[in-house]
Amino acid sequence: MAYEKNDYWDRERECERLFAAGGPYYFISTEDLDWTLYDNPEEFIVGTNLVAIASARSGFMILDDIQMNSHHHIMGTGSFDRACCFAEILHDSERKYQRSLQKPALKEWNIRIDETLDLKSFRNRIAYTDRNAYVARLDSMPTGYPWGSASLFFNGNLRLMNQGIPFDKVGGREKRIICRSHDTDLPSHYRICDGMILRSSFVDYHATEALFNSANQYFTLLTRRGEADVEIAAKLGEKIQLPTEEVFQIVSSWFQGQNLRTLELEARLNAAKMMKQRLASSNRQITHVLRLPAADVDRMFPKAE
Repeated sequence: MAYEKNDYWDRERECERLFAAGGPYYFISTEDLDWTLYDNPEEFIVGTNLVAIASARSGFMILDDIQMNSHHHIMGTGSFDRACCFAEILHDSERKYQRSLQKPALKEWNIRIDETLDLKSFRNRIAYTDRNAYVARLDSMPTGYPWGSASLFFNGNLRLMNQGIPFDKVGGREKRIICRSHDTDLPSHYRICDGMILRSSFVDYHATEALFNSANQYFTLLTRRGEADVEIAAKLGEKIQLPTEEVFQIVSSWFQGQNLRTLELEARLNAAKMMKQRLASSNRQITHVLRLPAADVDRMFPKAE
């Protein structure tokens, strides 16, 4: 599709209007455990169903989510009370499920709920969420990971996929298995395929798409990591390290028109401090990017014993 000169800014204004009219938006992250919540597809399916059920019973509408082996990231909209209710229901159902698997007790599960106050933060958090599998697993692309929402966005092939069957057409026994309870009251628009509530029926992906200027903007943010990722990870207590090639590009942007390798020593030392503070770079990465002696970098940033 071709765009006229002013289309981009017209779309941005519309995105800002929609963002202001909607919400409030909350970014929910669960504690990154030192054991796995989900070890196989069957367990991931149960986890997916638990998220969908918590959404339906709390009234907290999910706009994006991802399940990793040991944690969740979820963006949604609704009141703060609904967000808290969602977290409580998910915690309670996960605690019971993990106990049934004879895994470590999930009595305490740190769940962080942060309001997302501006459109830029919203987009960055969506991209951070959808990139999780991409940066943690060598066998996944963001849009190919089966336990997240990324495959829903700007995907014209969704209408060609198996859309499952409506929940109200499912037999009573299967409903109880899906809900892991005799309480099987769920929205009739939820659709089931192979025992799983399809994300396309409980994630409002159209609302999320509308807050991006275009498919191109979403994909660009999805595949480009940067300082925003480091900032989000730090707030969540997660550790990430950007690829050296991307760090080189970011640091180069701090010194437009200059060659990093020929910068004065003082400038390179200041850049090293910025890399450590803003990009969480390792000593080895700083040494490689700035061509500083490893011993000097280790003296600046002593390694923990």
